[in-house]
Amino acid sequence: MLFAISGAVLMISDILQFAPVPLAILLLAVGMDLMLGEPPAGVHPVVLMGRLISLLKGRARRTRGWGLAIALVVILSSAGVGHLLIAAGDLLGLGMGVLVSAYLLKSTIAIRCLIQTSSEIGRLVEEDFNRAKRLLPALVSRNPQKLTRTQATSAVIESLTENYVDTIVSPLFYYLLFSPIGLGVEAALAFKATNTLDSMLGYRTVELRELGWASARIDDLANWAPARLSLPILAAARPSRAGQALRVALRDHAATPSPNSGWPMAAAAGALGIRLEKPGVYVVGEGGAEPSTGDLKPALRLVETAIALAVAGSVLVLLLPT
Repeated sequence: MLFAISGAVLMISDILQFAPVPLAILLLAVGMDLMLGEPPAGVHPVVLMGRLISLLKGRARRTRGWGLAIALVVILSSAGVGHLLIAAGDLLGLGMGVLVSAYLLKSTIAIRCLIQTSSEIGRLVEEDFNRAKRLLPALVSRNPQKLTRTQATSAVIESLTENYVDTIVSPLFYYLLFSPIGLGVEAALAFKATNTLDSMLGYRTVELRELGWASARIDDLANWAPARLSLPILAAARPSRAGQALRVALRDHAATPSPNSGWPMAAAAGALGIRLEKPGVYVVGEGGAEPSTGDLKPALRLVETAIALAVAGSVLVLLLPT
């Protein structure tokens, strides 16, 4: 599936000169992601966001006010620096503004990384479970040492579907929403800053409960619409079980502590006919089969198809007359 998307992007690249600029930026960004993967840490915008967050965190008081200030500084500076870089590229001419925009947009999506990481850890769950447990923290925050193989399989699928929203649907959603006013890339960067803030500060620990409150709430708000938009996309990605995906998502979406993650997880559980569980926290897809390692490939195919649909839908939106 990923190679098919790559081929399509390469074919379309031949006619980029005739495409609207927002569409050219999107296609280049997706092509960069699929063919090149993640850029080096030193020039990765999201890594730089993380360094800024760490710097501000180290100097902040553990209060909600300081947390809100950090969130605003990181979100606004991420969008603002992105805007300045694009403007500088435009001044250079030769299409540099488009290339800079595509690179920055690419940094907000992670198609190749999501599929490769989930596939590799999923393979290890079946072939080398002890090693898989050592790598699982790259996907999930739960303690992997106490997980059974079934629970680890569930964790991989949960992470895959939740991150489908965070790393594909949400950045594309904000890119499309703000492209008509020429701020699509900046909006995607602002979302990615929000998501990075939540991943670094939004934990309910004694240290971060107050400092991370604003980051967690802003992320919940930013993902509200994209999470619900993921439901029809995931349902369409497996038409034979679309009704079940919709039914389970509408029934179980509120089972998770997050107001958003339950939507894609429950939709995937219904589409795959399985039960997903974080022990002691939530269950979605109750009544479905216990997940086995044999469900990992269908889950990857489901998300790959949903990614293709999200990208194709974005292209169609950008082709609509303004």
